[in-house]
Amino acid sequence: MLSYISNWMPIVRRAATALILNILSWLLYLAVLIVLYFACLRDMQMTWGATDEDVNRPMMGDELLANPEMNATRAVEINATPEEIWPWMVQIGYGKAGFYGFDNLDNGGNPSAYHILPEHQDLKAGDSIPGGEWEGKMFHILEVTDMNPDREMVWVFLKGTPWGGGTWSWGLYPIDNQRTRLVTRLRQKYDMSSFQGVISWSMIDAIEILMMRTTLRGIKMRAESK
Repeated sequence: MLSYISNWMPIVRRAATALILNILSWLLYLAVLIVLYFACLRDMQMTWGATDEDVNRPMMGDELLANPEMNATRAVEINATPEEIWPWMVQIGYGKAGFYGFDNLDNGGNPSAYHILPEHQDLKAGDSIPGGEWEGKMFHILEVTDMNPDREMVWVFLKGTPWGGGTWSWGLYPIDNQRTRLVTRLRQKYDMSSFQGVISWSMIDAIEILMMRTTLRGIKMRAESK
C-alpha cells in the first residue's frame, strides 16, 4: 500500500504545482488587465459620448455624494425633444420597460419595450425601481429622490445592493427645437477595506459602461423611431 502511494505522490505533486501555476498565471493576467484599464482606458470610458460641457455641467444629485472614486458622465445626442425622450426614461425597470440593454441579464429574458407604456408613466420622487425578481417577489435597487419632469431626475442605489449609496443622475438638455443631449452621471464611493472589495469594484468599474452605453443607445433608437 505504501509503495502504491509513493508511486502516485510525484504525479500528485506535479498536478498540484501545475494547478497553482495556472491560478497564479490567471491572477497575473487579471492584474495586468486591471493596470492597463486604469492606466489607458478608464478616463476615456468614463466620459463616453460626453463633451467637456457635459462633464463640467452640474447635475441634479451631485450634492448627494461628495468626492466619489467613480464620477462617470456619458451622453448621446438624440433627434427628439426632451418631452419625447422623457417617457422612455421614466418607464425603465425590471418588469416594466426593461433597461433597453441586455434583456437576458437585467430583464429576466423579457424584451425591453419598444413603445410607451401608459401604466408606467407616473414615476415620482420617492418611488423605487425594480431591478429583478427573487422567489416570485420583485426586489428594488434604486429610489427616485428628486426630479424635474421632462428635464432631469436622480436615482440613488439602495443600501444592501452592490452599488448601495451611489447616485445615477439623468439630464435632458435641448440643443435646438429638434435635438437633445441625454446625459447620465454615475457617482460612487468604493469599499477598499478588503481584497474582495477591491476586485469587486474594479470589475464593476470596468464593465458597467457596456450596460450604460447600451441603455443610452436603446433610448436614442426608440425616441428617434417616432
